[in-house]
Amino acid sequence: MPLGPFDRRTKRFRCITCAASHSKCSGCIPCMRCQKRSIRCVFPVSPPSENGHVIMLDRGKTHTIRDFVAPSASYPRAPFPHATTRYFFYFDLFVRRNSFTGREPFFLADVQNAVKSSGTMQRYPCPCLLDAMLALGAMHATLIGALEYQAGLRFATESYMKSVAGLREAVTSFSSSQRDTILWTTLFLGLFELMQDASGQKWLQHMVFGTSKALIASGPATCNSGTMRRFFVQARSFEVCRSIIFNQPSFLAAPEWIDLTDSLSKSSVAMAQDSLDELLKLIVLCSALRARTAEFIESITGRPNVEGRFLEAMSIATEGFNLRESLESWKGSAVFPPERREEMLLSTVWYSATSIYLSGNYDYDLPHWQAMGVGVQVLDSAEIAKHFDAIILTVKEAMRASSLSPLMFLFPLRIAGARAKQRWQQCLVKELLQEVRKNFIVADAMLTELAELWSLSTISS
Repeated sequence: MPLGPFDRRTKRFRCITCAASHSKCSGCIPCMRCQKRSIRCVFPVSPPSENGHVIMLDRGKTHTIRDFVAPSASYPRAPFPHATTRYFFYFDLFVRRNSFTGREPFFLADVQNAVKSSGTMQRYPCPCLLDAMLALGAMHATLIGALEYQAGLRFATESYMKSVAGLREAVTSFSSSQRDTILWTTLFLGLFELMQDASGQKWLQHMVFGTSKALIASGPATCNSGTMRRFFVQARSFEVCRSIIFNQPSFLAAPEWIDLTDSLSKSSVAMAQDSLDELLKLIVLCSALRARTAEFIESITGRPNVEGRFLEAMSIATEGFNLRESLESWKGSAVFPPERREEMLLSTVWYSATSIYLSGNYDYDLPHWQAMGVGVQVLDSAEIAKHFDAIILTVKEAMRASSLSPLMFLFPLRIAGARAKQRWQQCLVKELLQEVRKNFIVADAMLTELAELWSLSTISS
């Protein structure tokens, strides 16, 4: 069908160059675009209307009913209910108010990715991790009074139970893609237990049979970089606390894990001796020494002839002197810039607590060492009092003006409480533990232990 004289399709508004590149043309001759590029500007000649050219279609660029395939429908994931979103807010608030390292919580991005990555086949992805986050958020909101107590506690408990069930299912059908999800879930469930279980035994189960076992199975090589490295840095603090509080050896004392800690320390922004990583390594070695010493003392108790164990006693004593030297060397070289204030506070309180702990490895059993004629390193009362004061003052400052989690002060306060011989000292420790208890009821276990210990000792005012 020929085109009429008034058909606008016969007109050409762009030069050949602009039309070929689908660019806007000024319409003048030469056009502005060709003039800037210094190229020839040619406009096509409109065909005479009387010739009546037929419009041809490029069949390769068109579709018919036969070859047209509709794209698969993709529907956006349904948004979370408003109440659920609120619990996520309090989960984020909990994480930012409970730093376990004194560093920024960069791991939150890993948690979010772990939630999203396994959700391709589910309406709400990765339910065990999501439920653990909801449980923590609801419990934190309940404890700070942001929610009605009974309703918040009920939702937190229900989310916790669903997370535990989902975790069991994930472990049963384990795949490597679920590793991060399972690890973070065990850690968050353990934190929930610390908030609602006064005995601490359920947290211990999550830590020993969950998080620690999973890390051991993954191996230190996987924790050297990426998401596993960031998880290891967070979980390590809890493993260190567990080994000290329960006087148990930790897998972190194994040579391959010590090598990992050394590599993390050297790759840190700070020098190796200045970092918290180096101090954590020394704490783990002290807890391993304590377990070894306790086994040795038990083996010689009640036996008159211990001469055959002299070399072993000397080895244990020598290791104590070496660790004391390493602790003092760390203290002498540790320098924290102002932006690392929270890491400095945590390191200070852990250094003083570990110093007393290392001395207690020997002075609680001093008669045995004296009977064998083996010299051991112990702190005198003045040095212990100095470390006691440092623990109390630093914990007070940290709890007043820092985002450090009160959980990180449990083992320092437990050690300080064991050395509190005067009533005013005991009151200071008790007040700080009661402050911890406001968010983590597990502090009750330490208050009970210390109350029994103080009742057996002679108290001076």
